[in-house]
Amino acid sequence: MGRTKRPRLDKRRYREPSFDTAGSVAAEFALLAPMILVITVGTVDFGLLSTNISALAGATRIGAEYGRLHPSDPAGIESSMQNSMSFNPPLSFPATFPLSCECDDGRSIPCTVSCATAGRPGPNRVFIRISANQAAAPILPWPGFPTTLTAATQLRLQ
Repeated sequence: MGRTKRPRLDKRRYREPSFDTAGSVAAEFALLAPMILVITVGTVDFGLLSTNISALAGATRIGAEYGRLHPSDPAGIESSMQNSMSFNPPLSFPATFPLSCECDDGRSIPCTVSCATAGRPGPNRVFIRISANQAAAPILPWPGFPTTLTAATQLRLQ
């Protein structure tokens, strides 16, 4: 078998570029650093928002458990929620925690009337709605980012 000759590379075609590349890394960093910073701060803001929402939901569940035992004590419900975690800024609450009632058929009824006297099946089911709000302060102002976080829990008392 005969050997085939490989073509020779012309070294003049494959020269090093003649322009200077000094400072290109600094220029690329200057272009990418703001985007990386915004993505990082956005991730931190989203994480803080998620943490605060979870804490607020947990506090409303704690308030609901207190409300199950003491439904006519709104100050105690607020205190149990506020003291459940160290909220900064503090939680704000509605003026009252509303009660609602319904019968076994699922239709609402005034809590002062019993289902039996209204001719509906079953005993009254009494519900209390526990809610709380907390101001949200992101690191950067984002469009569509909530300024107030709200959580609510509805609990059957009877």
